Amino acid sequence: MIMKAIIHCLVFISLVTISSCSHDKSSTQQPIDGRLSRGILRVDDNNRYFIFDDGTPYIPIGLNKFLFLENDATIDSLMHLWSDHGINYVRCWVGIGADPEIEVGRFDEKQMHTLDHIIRCGEKYGVYLNICFWNENCLRSQDGEWGWNGSEQIYNKAHSDLGTTTDPDDLKDIRHEPSWNAMKNRYAYYLDRWKNEPAIIMWDLVNDCKKTESWKSNMYQFVKERDGLDHIVTFQYNTGVDPKGEMDCGSVRVYDYNPEGNDPEEMMISLAERIKQALTHGKPVYCGEGRMNYEQGSDYELERGFLHFLWGPIAVGAAGNLHSWISIRSSKEKWPDPNEKELDWIKIYSDFCKRVDWSRFNSKNVDDEVEVGNPNIKAFACRGDDMMLLYLMNDDPNQAFELTSTQLNITSGFEKGQYEVEWIDMRTGKDIKHGRISDFPVTIETPEFKDGLFGYIRKN
Repeated sequence: MIMKAIIHCLVFISLVTISSCSHDKSSTQQPIDGRLSRGILRVDDNNRYFIFDDGTPYIPIGLNKFLFLENDATIDSLMHLWSDHGINYVRCWVGIGADPEIEVGRFDEKQMHTLDHIIRCGEKYGVYLNICFWNENCLRSQDGEWGWNGSEQIYNKAHSDLGTTTDPDDLKDIRHEPSWNAMKNRYAYYLDRWKNEPAIIMWDLVNDCKKTESWKSNMYQFVKERDGLDHIVTFQYNTGVDPKGEMDCGSVRVYDYNPEGNDPEEMMISLAERIKQALTHGKPVYCGEGRMNYEQGSDYELERGFLHFLWGPIAVGAAGNLHSWISIRSSKEKWPDPNEKELDWIKIYSDFCKRVDWSRFNSKNVDDEVEVGNPNIKAFACRGDDMMLLYLMNDDPNQAFELTSTQLNITSGFEKGQYEVEWIDMRTGKDIKHGRISDFPVTIETPEFKDGLFGYIRKN
C-alpha cells in the first residue's frame, strides 16, 4: 500500500552530484557536543536501548524519507530543519526498486553521489541514518517501471541481459546461486563505500521482508563480516510480523490496513501489543515505518494518531517513536514531510527524551501494574527500579473526546524513597500537574485531558 502512494505522490527529479554540503564544514550549525564522533552505536548492557562507544545513550527520534529523490539544496535544508526540531534519526532507502543499481553489479554514480551527499548532510547536522539496502516490493508487479514487471527491474532476465533469473522467488532464498551472489555483491558495494561514515548507525537489510529464514541468517552474517565494525543490523518486517530476535534489535510497525479501520486508538493498541511481543526476545525494539490513511482520516483523527505514535511507544518499552510516513493534507505540504505543527510536537518529544538517561533505564513493560479507574482510558507503562514512563490514552467509544480524568492504582515495587510524578501535555510540553509519592503501592488522581497524557515518575 505504501508503495502505491509513492508512485502517486512522488515525482522523480533529476539529481546532481555532490555539492556544498559534502565539502563545506564551515557552517555554524555543527553537531552538538561532537555527537558524530561518538563511535559506533551499540546495544546497551541492559539489551534495552542503544549507546555509543563513548557512553552517550541514544534512542532514534525521527522519520522515514526518500531523500535520494531530492536535490542537494533541499536535502541540506531538510536535514537542517529536522535537526533544529530534535530529529536525530532518518531511515533512508537507497532506491525505490533495484536502483541505484542500473545493471546487476553496476551502479549509477549520479544517484550514489546523491546518497553520499545525504550522509554528509547527516554528519553536518547531527542526524543519524539507518540505510535500507533493498525494497522487497520490487519483486512484485507494481505500477511504474520499478516492479518485477517493469523495465527497471534489472534482476529480471526478461528485462536485462545481466539479470539473474525470471523467477522473483529466487531472490528470496540462497539456493539460486547467481541471485544470491549478485545480492551479496550489491550489499558489499554499499558496505565498502559507507561503513566508515560516522552518520550511519544501522544497516536495514530489507524493507517489507519476504525472505526465507536461510536468506536472513546468511545475509546477517555476511553483512556483519563485511562491515567489520559491528554496526547494528536490523530489518523492516511486514506489518504485524514478530521480529523473533533474529537481528541485533527488533522493529515493529502499524498501518491503517493492519489493524483494518484507520482508527488511531485501535492502531496504538495493536502497536503496543507488537512492541510487547518483540520485547520478549530480549533485544531492543524500535518502531519502524507506519501511518494512518491520510486520505480517509479526519484532521483530528490524524492528530491523535500522530501523537499516540509519537509518545506511546516509549511508555510501552520501545526505543523511540513510530517513524511515520506523512501524507499530503494541503498543497503547502509535501509527502512525506512533517508539517510545522508536527515538527513542533517532535521537538517537544525530543526535548523530553533528552531528560532520560536511557543507559540506566533497565525497563520492563508493566501495563499490568497500573490499574485504571476509568474503563475508557488505556494505560501503557514501563519502569525500572526507580523510574516509570506512563502513557494514558482516551479510547472514547463515543468518539467525543471531552475532558476526562481517572484514578490510577500503581502497584509497582519501586525502590524505597521519595518520588516525583509529572504529567506532561504532549502538544506543549508543559508540566500540567506535579506531585510527590512517598510509598508504593499508591493511588493518584490524574489531571484532566482529552485524548492522551504522558506521565513521568522518577526517584528524587
